Amino acid sequence: MTRAKTLILLAMVIVAARCAPVDVPPPAVTPEGEDRYLLDPRTGYTGIVTPQLAKRFDTAWRYGLAGNAPEARRRLDEILKTNPEYVPAILAESALEIKAGRYDAARAGVAEALDRVPDSIAARVYEAEIALRSGQTRVAYDLYREIAARPDAPPTASERFAQLQETIFNELYAAAQTASDAEAVRVLREALAINAGAIDARILLARKLVAQRQFEEARKELDPLLDTVADRAEIQEMLAEIEVGRGRYQEAIIRLDRLARRTKDPRHERRLEEIKEEWSAANMPSHFHTALASTALTRAELATLLYWTVPSIRFAQNLGAPPIAVDIEEVQGREEMIRAIALGLYDVDPVTRRVSPFRQVTASRLSAILARVLMVRGATCARGLTHERVLAACNVTDPLATYPPDAIVTGREAQRALDQIAKKL
Repeated sequence: MTRAKTLILLAMVIVAARCAPVDVPPPAVTPEGEDRYLLDPRTGYTGIVTPQLAKRFDTAWRYGLAGNAPEARRRLDEILKTNPEYVPAILAESALEIKAGRYDAARAGVAEALDRVPDSIAARVYEAEIALRSGQTRVAYDLYREIAARPDAPPTASERFAQLQETIFNELYAAAQTASDAEAVRVLREALAINAGAIDARILLARKLVAQRQFEEARKELDPLLDTVADRAEIQEMLAEIEVGRGRYQEAIIRLDRLARRTKDPRHERRLEEIKEEWSAANMPSHFHTALASTALTRAELATLLYWTVPSIRFAQNLGAPPIAVDIEEVQGREEMIRAIALGLYDVDPVTRRVSPFRQVTASRLSAILARVLMVRGATCARGLTHERVLAACNVTDPLATYPPDAIVTGREAQRALDQIAKKL
């Protein structure tokens, strides 16, 4: 070949080369938004990769990141025809399906990748992302929890896990607000397993446990808070209720009294008075509770209620010797009967020497005894009045305003009236 022909041929080759299309991949793109949680499919892959395969895949992946899914798919298909075992290409196709919202197709690719490389970090992340984006939040949470615990976990996995923790915790906490007490306890325990440092959730759990009278469990839930937020009113309030539940009324009264003075909250003041009454009732003898529960109150039972409810009767002094009654020796509340006789509230029959402790108390008789107590113990509102006008003047509910004169009264009905009497005296 002559030199001239050689030069012409070389020129033609150069021109042809300049006219031929050049395979230049798009520039590298840093994923943003939700796409940044989809790891590069090559992450953690340890299989043998030739330089040519690496270059071909890099080009295909760049097209995918640049948003040119059709070109990315075409190139990935070509790779998989010659390298069907190349897991990054399988996952890259799943990534494109995830972006397109075709989660069933994406799952198939991820399953194939995990079948080939069970510990693939990229495949595990894709699996979690598919669950999350298809609405399986709890499944995604469990998957990301396992991923975040791995030494090779990417920073985005920990970030995603934190997001899911917050989402699920908020869902559980919101559900507990309207759930029954028993269901709320279960839900809140689940929420605190996710975020053990959530103060409001722990306080709500303790409140639900107190409502169910699980006082020991409630105290265990409050213990972690006592070094940091013990002064919060709701915590002190619950501690008082727990002490009441344990029968430690004095400690509860001291705590709630301190709280009521600090907050000036009428609700705390009312509860303080209720606890004082509960403490008083808890220290009553058994026959007081029997009298209180009576559905047909007897004279002995009424004497018992009078004695233990009205301090002016229990602590009355300088009383004369009462007439002897022969039918109260075996009666529960004997001492209370003697006090009622000594105050002139009960008459002893002068002939039989009986006071009839088991006679049932009618509404008319209870009305008369209530008025008599106010008059005998010197209530200001009863001065100078006849028996019939005393209860109205002292603003004490008259049983006769509700019941017919011969109606049998209960222990609780009598107790309510005696509470009013006690306040007047």
